Amino acid sequence: MDTTNGHGPFTHSKIFLRNTWKNISNLGLDSRDNQPQTRAYVLSNQINFILASTMTILGLVLLTRLKLEDRPVTLGHMRIWYTLILSIINLLLARFKQNQLSKISLIFLAPMIFIIIPIISGYVEEEGYLYNAYVMIAASIIPQLVINSEKEKYFYWSSMSFYFLMVFSIDFLALNFGKVDLPITKHIREYFFIDKLAHVMVFFFMNVSIYHLRKVNFRYEDRLYIKNQILNDQNHKLQENSRKILQQKEIIEQHSTAINDSINYAAMIQQAVLQPPDFMKEWGMSNFILYKPKAVVSGDFYWGMSKKDTVIIVAADCTGHGVPGAFMSMLGLTFLDDIFSTYEFKKASEVLDKLRELVIHKLRQRGNTYEMRDGMDISLCIINRKAGTLEFAGANNPLYLIRDGNLIKIPADKMPIGIYSSVQNLFTNNNSDLKKGDRIYMFSDGYADQFGGKGGKKLMYRQFQELLLQHHKKPMDEQKIILNNYFEEWRGDHVQVDDVLLIGILI
Repeated sequence: MDTTNGHGPFTHSKIFLRNTWKNISNLGLDSRDNQPQTRAYVLSNQINFILASTMTILGLVLLTRLKLEDRPVTLGHMRIWYTLILSIINLLLARFKQNQLSKISLIFLAPMIFIIIPIISGYVEEEGYLYNAYVMIAASIIPQLVINSEKEKYFYWSSMSFYFLMVFSIDFLALNFGKVDLPITKHIREYFFIDKLAHVMVFFFMNVSIYHLRKVNFRYEDRLYIKNQILNDQNHKLQENSRKILQQKEIIEQHSTAINDSINYAAMIQQAVLQPPDFMKEWGMSNFILYKPKAVVSGDFYWGMSKKDTVIIVAADCTGHGVPGAFMSMLGLTFLDDIFSTYEFKKASEVLDKLRELVIHKLRQRGNTYEMRDGMDISLCIINRKAGTLEFAGANNPLYLIRDGNLIKIPADKMPIGIYSSVQNLFTNNNSDLKKGDRIYMFSDGYADQFGGKGGKKLMYRQFQELLLQHHKKPMDEQKIILNNYFEEWRGDHVQVDDVLLIGILI
C-alpha cells in the first residue's frame, strides 16, 4: 500500500472524486463568482450530472434484463438512453458557457423525453399510468431549485405552467394515445376526476411550500451578497495588507460557489478553521470545551498548541457576535498563528502585548472618539507539564483554578486587546505552581451573562462559580454535559444573549 505522505489509495480516490464533482459543478463558471444566478447554474450542472449517472446505471441494468429475458428494445426503453444523451449534451453546453441553454433544456426537454414522448407514442407500461403523474410532480422540483422566481419571473411561471399542464393532462394523453386496451384503462376513466384532484393538490402543496421557502432564501442570499460587497469595499485596505486574511476570504469564496451560500455554511467554515473540540486529548490532557455560538457563527474562539512539555491554551471573546464577531475571531486566529510561528516569547503577558499591537495596527485604531473600538477579551495560559507551573495573562477575562475544593480567581487586567486609552499599559504575567488534580477553567462572559431562571435575570458569576465548585470533581466529559444542560434549563424560553465559550482542564 502506498502510504507516501500519509495518503493511501482510499484518500487519493476521495480527493479525485471531490475534485471531479467540483469541476463538473463549475462547468462554464468562474469559481470565485458567488452570485445567486451562478449558484443556480451550479445546481443545474449537478442535476445533469446526477441524471446522466443514474441513466447510465439504469440503462446497463435494463440491457442486462432484456438480454436475460430475450425481449426487444422498445421506445419506452430507449427513453433511458435518450435522457442520458440529453444530460451529456447539457453538460457540454455548460462546458462551453451556454449555461442558460443547458438549464432550459434540463427543465423542459428531460421530462418530455423521459415521459411525455413515450406516452404520446404509445410506448408506456401499464404501471406508468399510475406513477407518471407523480414522476412529473417530483420533476417540478427542478425549476424550483435552479430558477430565481423573483429575478426570472416569466421563465419561472412558464416552466411551472408547463409542469402543471403535464401533471394535469398526462392521463389524458395516455388514454388517447397510449395502449387504451389495457385493463387499467377502465380504472383511469372511472377515477379520472379523483386522481386529477389528488395530483393537482399534491402539486400545489409541494410547489407552493418550496416556492415560499426558496423565495425567502433568495431574498436572504441577495441581502447577504449586498452586505458582503459592502464589507469587501470597507475592508479593502485591510485585505491588501494581510495576505493570510485574503487567503481565508478566497477559500470561503471558493467553497461558497460549490454549495448554496447560507449561514450554516459559514458555520461549517468557522468550524474548519477552529481546532477540533477534543484537540487537547491528543496531548493526553483530560478536558472539555463547551462552545455555543449565539447566531450559528461565533465571535468567541479557542486556540491551542503544544511544544514539547509546554501547552498554550487561549479562550477569546471578540467584539460582537454573529458575522461581525466571527470576522474578528478569524483575525485573532490568524494573528495567534503568526505570533507563535514568527516570534519567541518568554512570558504569557508578552503574547498579549504583541497581539494587541497587531490588532491596533491592522484596524487602524488611533484612539479617536468617533472610531469603532473593535477588539477582544482574552485569557491565555501557558502550562509547563514537566515543571508543574502555570503562566496566565488576561485581557478582562480571568482564570479560575479549583484546588482542594477551593476556587482561586487569577485576575485579568481591566483592558482589552485593542485601543482603550491614550496610554497602553503592559499586561500582567501571573505565575502559579500546579498540583495534580487541579482544575483550570477559562471562559468568555456569555455563560454568566445569560438571562433566564424564574425572574429572567442574569445568571451572574457567583452562581457560575458555585456551579463549577459543585461539579468540579466529576469527569470532564460529564461536566460538559451538566454545564450545558444547566445553561439550557436556565435560559428556558429566553434568547441566548451572547456566544458561550467555557474550557475546563484537569491537571
